Amino acid sequence: MPESNELPRDVRSAVPALRSESRAARSNPLDRTDQTEQYRVVYSESQRALDDQRDELQGLRTRAVQFTAFVSAATAFLVGTGLHATDRNGQFYALAGTASALSLLSIVSLAMLLIPRNWTYRMTPRDLIDKVIEKEGIQRPTDDLFLKRMALTYGEMSDENEPKLKKLRTWYIRLIIAGSLQVIVWAALIWYKG
Repeated sequence: MPESNELPRDVRSAVPALRSESRAARSNPLDRTDQTEQYRVVYSESQRALDDQRDELQGLRTRAVQFTAFVSAATAFLVGTGLHATDRNGQFYALAGTASALSLLSIVSLAMLLIPRNWTYRMTPRDLIDKVIEKEGIQRPTDDLFLKRMALTYGEMSDENEPKLKKLRTWYIRLIIAGSLQVIVWAALIWYKG
């Protein structure tokens, strides 16, 4: 009869086989490939999020400049027509002052959209080495670990950019509203004094 801390002979003979099966399952290249492919999908999605943010930023700036050009052309025409009015009373100056203030707000909004900020869309080679490849003292991470770290790093970069983009969306909305109101007020002035 075996001692209490010793396994029966048939179980002891099966343990090495179970251990080798367990090692084979852990090192199965098919399982590893599946995991690497999953991390590759996560990496692609995190990279796409950064690309989407960069595209949104470029789109906001491009549309803002185009809208400002349209508003400026309309304002120049309306101001040229409106300033020829001979009767300039308090209502004239109130409307002209309001339109001028809206013009100023439009200019400030456009400037806030175009001022460069520290965006994080790319990683320098030093950042790649220090933060991804050699992080935590590991010299050569496996492909799946590398993809995982890249995906997480890109996720952090995307999270860091989001508050900046939110502010720019607000400035863009202010620009559209101020520019639209500016044209409306100048048109009202022309209509009123016409």
